[in-house]
Amino acid sequence: MIPDCVVFDAEPLIAHADDEPGSKTVEQYLNAVAAENTAGYTSRVNLTEVRYTLAQKYDRATADEYLEWLDDLGFKPVDVEQVWMDASDYILEYNPALGDSFARATATHLDATLLVGGDNDYDETSSEPIERFRDGSA
Repeated sequence: MIPDCVVFDAEPLIAHADDEPGSKTVEQYLNAVAAENTAGYTSRVNLTEVRYTLAQKYDRATADEYLEWLDDLGFKPVDVEQVWMDASDYILEYNPALGDSFARATATHLDATLLVGGDNDYDETSSEPIERFRDGSA
């Protein structure tokens, strides 16, 4: 069952765009956002990760097209001003990657479920609900 409010880390979105393992699971979450059954969010920092990763693999136009598609789908970006202090506190306390700290801070800010990959980046640092779209990393 897909929760009412989901924050997407960069990894699930990149996996979906690249049709990586687990992308069908991510698609179910994206379909729920499109059907307006679920509110879909992501931090602007995580959108930055998605854009540069896809642009490096393909090109900027392809990356921008994917981001526009997310916008059309109903994704709501969360601006850095709302979560940067919490993100920096997570880094000071647990030392995760910058993007991971912003994904977590965004989920905490929205009281939302965080959709992440299969690695253990969040195992010791997260009190909000976490769902994994695959086991292990790509």
